[in-house]
Amino acid sequence: MTTRQITIPMFPLNMVLLPGETAKLHIYEDRYKQLVAECLDNQASFGIPFYEKGKVKEFGCEVTIKRVLKTFANGEMEILIEGTNLFRLIEFSEVLSPKLYGAGLIEYLPIDQKIILNNLQDAIVNYFGTVQNKFIDYETVSNLTVFNVASSLQLTNQEKFQLISHRYPQLFLLNQIKFIVHIINTEQQIKDRFIEN
Repeated sequence: MTTRQITIPMFPLNMVLLPGETAKLHIYEDRYKQLVAECLDNQASFGIPFYEKGKVKEFGCEVTIKRVLKTFANGEMEILIEGTNLFRLIEFSEVLSPKLYGAGLIEYLPIDQKIILNNLQDAIVNYFGTVQNKFIDYETVSNLTVFNVASSLQLTNQEKFQLISHRYPQLFLLNQIKFIVHIINTEQQIKDRFIEN
């Protein structure tokens, strides 16, 4: 199976949006004002390759502009974006002349990976039950994707980057859930001990 490769406009940021997640962006640089204006005109999406310590990383997310929240007299704006896809960055050009902004050649990552590891299914049922006080059955879990579950964990951008760049996202997710549940159980034990004294 060959993966589809396409070139899309790029806006490197220290941010990862998983499919369905939204965020606000303040646009003030001329090159990104141009990028946003063109995406709005063409109803096009753009890529956010993860940017950390001055480096554009190899993985990122594709987003669409849901709406413009605010425009300012100087042309700056606030926009609401939504994650639609995840990608691996094959080539990155900082400037795509004659445009002011850059672009990247990407290949999409599979975003509909179902939860197939049995111990991950157990961990998810346990997580929702103990941490979020929600009863969730195994049938529901088997219809969720890795990224549906990851969205409910309130991961940091760095953790989301580790998830999307991991060779085995399900294993990464399993370790994250175990870690979160461990921390919460430890906090609970400390509270219980404190109350007893």
